[in-house]
Amino acid sequence: MAFANHFLASLEADDLAALAGALEPVSLARSQLIAEAGRPLTHAYLPLASILSIITVMRAGGQVESRTIGRESGFGLLHALGARTSFERVICQVAGDCLRLPIRALAAAARDRPGLVGAIVCHAQATLIQTAQATACNTLHAAMPRMARWLLMTQDRLDSPVLPLTQEHVAIMLGVQRTTVTAVAQELQDRGLIAYSRGRITVLDRPGLRQAACECYLAMEEGVQAVFAELTQMPSPTP
Repeated sequence: MAFANHFLASLEADDLAALAGALEPVSLARSQLIAEAGRPLTHAYLPLASILSIITVMRAGGQVESRTIGRESGFGLLHALGARTSFERVICQVAGDCLRLPIRALAAAARDRPGLVGAIVCHAQATLIQTAQATACNTLHAAMPRMARWLLMTQDRLDSPVLPLTQEHVAIMLGVQRTTVTAVAQELQDRGLIAYSRGRITVLDRPGLRQAACECYLAMEEGVQAVFAELTQMPSPTP
């Protein structure tokens, strides 16, 4: 069976078979809480046509998005190999289909399947690349190129020019006030790169948006591709 989720699609047939019976299809709603910081995580989530937002929440209440996860990976994979507690808040940013997998089932399958462990680790590395680059991006780059980068990444995961994004989610992503989101979106719209309306952003000029984005979009793309390329070149484990 072919899977839209790239983590599942990367697995060897026997590793996938070990998980298939525990996979549960779910439909995620926008803003649905998936995990909360400090609470046990019971399931890994593998998006098919949805996008998860991983958010760091400060004690004073401020929030900033550290990364997003779409069909290229999943949230909770690494928890099967280590601590089962979530240290971040995870919400559904873009509603859609997803597969849910009990952490216990993933951990049990990974105990004697080095190929599955390798896939989990490679996807965790890809997530770390995105997180590290996003941290630098949020510190060093202005809101407009950061928003352009984020819109490109969102479009990559949806294969659609129409992005159902709320102003609240964009503000969390950028770590700015909603007034800043309005100003940045208006600038991109004035340049003919997007059309912005309540709850929806339409990409009109992707090449132009790539020019407007900071270097981090390409850096993340190349870094993740390099990790996944190594995954495909890993030798199959000896029985």
